[in-house]
Amino acid sequence: MLDFSSHNQMKKYKKEQDDIKHLKAFIASCGTYSNLVRQAKSKQKIIDKMMEAGLTEKVVSTKTFSFFFADPGELSPPVMSFQNVGFSYSGDMSRGALYKDLSLAVDLDSRIALVGPNGAGKSTLLKLMLGELTPTEGAVRRHFHLRLGRYNQHSNDQLDLDLTPLRYMQKMFPEEKLEEESWRTAIGRYGISGAQQSTPISQLSDGQKSRIVFAVIAQQKPHVLLLDEPTNHLDIEAIDSLAAAINKFKGGLVLVSHDFRLIDQVAKVVWVCDDGDVRPWKGDIHSYKKFISQKMAQFR
Repeated sequence: MLDFSSHNQMKKYKKEQDDIKHLKAFIASCGTYSNLVRQAKSKQKIIDKMMEAGLTEKVVSTKTFSFFFADPGELSPPVMSFQNVGFSYSGDMSRGALYKDLSLAVDLDSRIALVGPNGAGKSTLLKLMLGELTPTEGAVRRHFHLRLGRYNQHSNDQLDLDLTPLRYMQKMFPEEKLEEESWRTAIGRYGISGAQQSTPISQLSDGQKSRIVFAVIAQQKPHVLLLDEPTNHLDIEAIDSLAAAINKFKGGLVLVSHDFRLIDQVAKVVWVCDDGDVRPWKGDIHSYKKFISQKMAQFR
């Protein structure tokens, strides 16, 4: 993991390398045209001065974690379906209905990003999937053997802060009679290693707490991951490790996130939650982001 100074060094290194790349590309494009030779020589002098002053060294990061979600096994599709689902927090569809007549399906090969304005019901949709909320109309059908792995913005608050990560994992899975070394390995995948494993969770950072939550989720061997803003407390390396683990995962994913970079790495389809409906977006996350930018520009 990179500390603050190393992070700045890496940013400086990348900028220098990008500058040199662009300068060299310009020089190469000049060829032997007499009117461009002077400009090419000028650009080369810039590169020479950068070299003489000494370029920033590349930071070699020591990776301290590698997120991993085990193969959950096969389930016959659909593993979860919404059948004409309507929902209102009031319990009355005529008053403040958040969703009407939803028909959706999630399978083990699903890679779904939920997007839409704040308050449109993205987190509510995940709660309906989990069974934490009951549809006002229609039904949510789940495969009898379906296991769901859930992360949300409040997951860290559910940790037992008085316990160490090692004891917390053992408490969460009392039926799994694993050797202590196996538990240490399971937590170590998520960057909680050495003395941290025996430190009360209350003394760990928010990022470390989030990684403990992911270690617990992984131990549950879920068929589908339901992730609501999972990157809030994770640094770039941890986010990339999470993305790599999701891409190797044999189960499904439903993701709510403002991190377009993560969405771009893991999502195959985009569902837009808005106006009481959930509908597939015809393009990718970049085209959706462009659409939102243009829409916001109209109101400036």
